[in-house]
Amino acid sequence: MAENMYYDQIMSLKGLSGFKEVIERWERFSENITRYQAKQSLVLPDLVWISDNGIDKTGLLSLLTNYLDEADNMVEFYGNVKYFEYYLEYVPDKTNFHEIQKLAEKIRDAAGFRSEYKGLLSIELGEWVGHFHEENFINLLKFLATMDNDIMFIFNIHNYDPEAVEQLMKILVLFFRIEVIEMSLPDSEELGAYIKNDIQEYGLNLDPEAEAMVIATVNKLREDQYFAGYQMLDRLAADIVYSVYTSTPPYDGIVTKGMISAFAPDGMYVSELIQNNTRVFTAQYNIQ
Repeated sequence: MAENMYYDQIMSLKGLSGFKEVIERWERFSENITRYQAKQSLVLPDLVWISDNGIDKTGLLSLLTNYLDEADNMVEFYGNVKYFEYYLEYVPDKTNFHEIQKLAEKIRDAAGFRSEYKGLLSIELGEWVGHFHEENFINLLKFLATMDNDIMFIFNIHNYDPEAVEQLMKILVLFFRIEVIEMSLPDSEELGAYIKNDIQEYGLNLDPEAEAMVIATVNKLREDQYFAGYQMLDRLAADIVYSVYTSTPPYDGIVTKGMISAFAPDGMYVSELIQNNTRVFTAQYNIQ
């Protein structure tokens, strides 16, 4: 069996052990159905991604699609695109619910002139937290279940509310075979190494005390349940670099703790960054 380059890329990802474990099982699955020449095709389970805020789900979806496409014996692809994403808007019962029609139109667009779509569809369910038992959501799942042999569904929910995750699982298993993947960001040590490298890309290096303070700041950000992951770290790195380069240039590109004291974990910058991120996240998902 030819080596799958995307398998290696997935295995080289930082953290994401749950994601890698599923891909390892699928790799064995792919090898076995080829070795034993299975005559009956077996549809892979749909996925539930339970993730930290800040996980690059779009990037992982693209990588997963490329892996399955390269394997060429687990998922059939047919249509204009191999995958697409859909953000499911919440609509209460007994009101006009057009999400099924809108999603059906997106599927037709994905099929294009072929008039049939086979591939991956990732659905963001964040707005439906607390409403998974409602009739509109159940009707949507019934609609999706009619296409389950042709489309691999990936249901996305954040992990900040374990009770909501449990409620979702109880509903999904009524309609789909599912595989759950819990996806967490790397630990603080790896995230600290990431931002250190990020700053180095701008031509600066942290001295030991500055590095220790930045890692402490990363730890403080990481503690927040709505931590936005690499996106937030990229912003932190850019703000640190901007602050340094708009003040007295450092000798030999070395950044000291005193030069970036405004970014200390107990400072106003970090407090405001956490508050702003919380407002964005809770507004996006209608969290009270």
